[in-house]
Amino acid sequence: MLKPVLALVLGVLVCAPMSVFAQTGSEDEALRQLEFAQAELHQSNFQKALTSAESALRLHPPLYEALAYKAMALEGLGDFKIAESLLITYREMRDGWEKFPEGDEVLTRVRKKMGARMVELEALAALPAFDDVTELDSMPQFPAGSEEFLQWLVMRQQVDNAKARIQVGGGILGAGIGLLVGGGLAVGLSAALSGSDPNNPNIEAFYGGGLGTMFAGTALTIAGLPITLGGASKLARLKKGGVASGQARLEATSHGLAVRF
Repeated sequence: MLKPVLALVLGVLVCAPMSVFAQTGSEDEALRQLEFAQAELHQSNFQKALTSAESALRLHPPLYEALAYKAMALEGLGDFKIAESLLITYREMRDGWEKFPEGDEVLTRVRKKMGARMVELEALAALPAFDDVTELDSMPQFPAGSEEFLQWLVMRQQVDNAKARIQVGGGILGAGIGLLVGGGLAVGLSAALSGSDPNNPNIEAFYGGGLGTMFAGTALTIAGLPITLGGASKLARLKKGGVASGQARLEATSHGLAVRF
């Protein structure tokens, strides 16, 4: 009975130093990764610095200084909002900047950049002016997802929407005018024929059909005219540039430009 107990105790005594050694080893490696992150930041290799800082956090989560280095790496990559959040988290976890003296300066700098970036993005959210719609037909050579590409994408959608309204409204308007003309001719012809053959039921039916056609044409004209004018007006506004309205538009967010539908 004693032998199994002794074996268990010996096992615990043997494994305990190994566990402590493994923990110490991970802490040492985390510190090495933190040094790598610092070196990469000095060389402005922000993506590599981010990778090293994240490795340090994975190896030893209580190494809160890795949060600060990760924040500075994200600052270099332009992700100011997350960088600000990490710096605030670090300050709360460490109860100040004692182990990261430049922290307050870095946080102030990140917030200034974030404000300047928002101003820039709000300016980019406005669509540029253009002269000819055909200028937008070919997709520009912009990287997918870039701010310039998003501008073109939204403008193209807005222009297509305006052109579709003009085409639909123009079709309805054309049909309405055609019916008005046809109905008017039928009414005029039947009125002329009724003079020589009054009370002819066929002529009266033809006259009634002409009036009905004119009423239908009037209704279509009333429906198609505002659609056509609205599309033309929207296209004219788009040519002058400015903030897009309607289905697709650009909005400035803390993470960059976003397309809203």
